[in-house]
Amino acid sequence: MNVNVQTIFWMDAFLYLMLHAAIWYGLARFRSPVVVLWSASGIFSALGLCVLGSRGLIDTDVVVVAGQFLMAAGNWGRQVALRSLNGPASPAWLWKSGPVNIVFLALSYALHFGGSPESTIVLLFYAYYSVNCLEYFFSGQRIALTHDPKGASSVKWAGMTLSVTLGIKALAMLAGVGSDDLYEATWDNVLVFLGQFMAIVMLCVGFMQIFVDQDHRNKIKTEQQLAREQERAAMALQHSQDLEVLLNEREEIIRQLTLSNKSAGMGALVASFAHELNQPLTANLLHAELLQAKLGAAVRGQGAADLATLTTVAECIVSDTQRAAEIIRKLRNLFRMSKGEYVPLDFDRLVLDVLDLVQSQMEQSHILVSTEFDANFRLNGDATQLQQVVLNLLNNAIDAMLDGHPRYPLLRIRGKVSGDFLELDVEDNGRGIEPERQDDVFSLFKTSKSQGMGVGLWLSRSIVEMHGGRLTFTSEPGYRTVFTLRLPSLGHTPQG
Repeated sequence: MNVNVQTIFWMDAFLYLMLHAAIWYGLARFRSPVVVLWSASGIFSALGLCVLGSRGLIDTDVVVVAGQFLMAAGNWGRQVALRSLNGPASPAWLWKSGPVNIVFLALSYALHFGGSPESTIVLLFYAYYSVNCLEYFFSGQRIALTHDPKGASSVKWAGMTLSVTLGIKALAMLAGVGSDDLYEATWDNVLVFLGQFMAIVMLCVGFMQIFVDQDHRNKIKTEQQLAREQERAAMALQHSQDLEVLLNEREEIIRQLTLSNKSAGMGALVASFAHELNQPLTANLLHAELLQAKLGAAVRGQGAADLATLTTVAECIVSDTQRAAEIIRKLRNLFRMSKGEYVPLDFDRLVLDVLDLVQSQMEQSHILVSTEFDANFRLNGDATQLQQVVLNLLNNAIDAMLDGHPRYPLLRIRGKVSGDFLELDVEDNGRGIEPERQDDVFSLFKTSKSQGMGVGLWLSRSIVEMHGGRLTFTSEPGYRTVFTLRLPSLGHTPQG
C-alpha cells in the first residue's frame, strides 16, 4: 500500500469538498435548487474519493460498491445541474444518461463479485469516465450560446481535460505501460490526479461564472420587463384618461344633439302646443268675459250676483289655467338641457307625458293610440334624454303611418317588465322599412326624410346604450314596424 498516493486521494477529496462547499455558501443567497444540486453532487464525489482512497482501511467490497456509487452519483448530479441552468433538464436526456450510469455500476459490481481481476474493474472505470466526461465538453459548448462565454469555456475545457487524462490512463493500461494499481505512484496515475485537480477547479469556477452571469442577466431582464410594465401602465393610464375625456365629450355631444334634434322638430311641436294651449286660453277668455259681465251687472244694480254661476266659472278658469300650466311644464321639460343625472323615474308616466305632446298631431291625423303598461314600470335614468328617445320613436311611427296611409292608423305602446329589465314596444302599422334600408336605420346622418338630419335614431340608440340598454327593431315592409327599447329596471343589479 502506498500511503502517499492514498493521501493524494484524500487531498483530492478535500479539494472537491472545499470547492463545492464554497459554492454552496457563496451562492446561498440565491436559494437556487441548481446550486444545491451542484454542491451536494460535489460532496458525494468527495465522499466517493475518500472511500476509494481507504482500501486497506475498510472492507474492499465497501470500497468498490460505495466508492463507485458515490462517484457516479456526484458526477451525474453535476451534469444534471449544468443541464438545468436554463430550466429543468430534458426528460429525454435524463432517461438516457441515468440508465447508462446504472448499467456501468451494475457491470462493475458484477465483475467485482464475479471474481474478475482488479485491473479489469479499474480499466472499466477509467474507460467509462473518459467517455462520460465528454458531457461537460458538450455542455460548455451549449451553454456558451446563452451564457457567459468564459464560464462556458472553463466548463468545456474541464470536460476535455478529464476525458483526455482518463482516456490516456485507460489506453496505457490496455498497452501494458500503465499501472493496474490505483495507489501506485506511476506517471499515468499522476497524470490522472493532475487532470482531476485542474478539471474540478475549472468546473467549479466555470459554474460560478455561468450562474452569476445568469443571475445578472435575469436581473437585467426583470428590470427591463418592469420598465416595460411601467411603460404599459403609464400608457394604459394615459389611454384611460384620454378615454375618459372622449366619453365626456361624447356625452356632451349627445346632450347637444338632444337639444338640436328637439329644435329640428320644433315646427310640428310648436303647432301642436299652439293648438293645445289655444283651447284652455280661449276657454279662460270666455269665462273671464262672462265673469266680468256678471260682476258688472251686479255692480250696476241690474240684479243680484249669481254666486253658484260665479263659483262654477271661477273653477273653470282655475282648471283651464292648470291645464295650460301643465302643457307649459311638459314643453319646458322637453327642452330642458340634460345634466346627465340618473334618478328614479316612473317610465310609464314619462312615456304618457311625451305622448301628450304629440296627441294633437295624432288627432289631426286620425291616429288611434293604444297603451298598456305593467306595474312597477320604473328605472334609473336621465329624464330629458329618455324623453328624447321616446319622442323620436313616436314621431317616426307617426311619419311612417302618414306616409303609408293605412286605412285605420294605429299606434300601439306596450310596456313590459321582464326580470331585471323593462321593455317598451312602439308599434305602428305604417309603411315599414325596406330590407335594403334596414342596415342603415341607426346610422348617423342617413335618413329617408327630406327634412330630417339623420340624427334621431342614432342619438336614441346612443342614449339607450349609455343607460345600459339596447334599442332594436323588427319590420314587415308594407305592414308594420316595432321598435323595442330594453332598459335595466329600477331594482336591477349590474353584473360585474
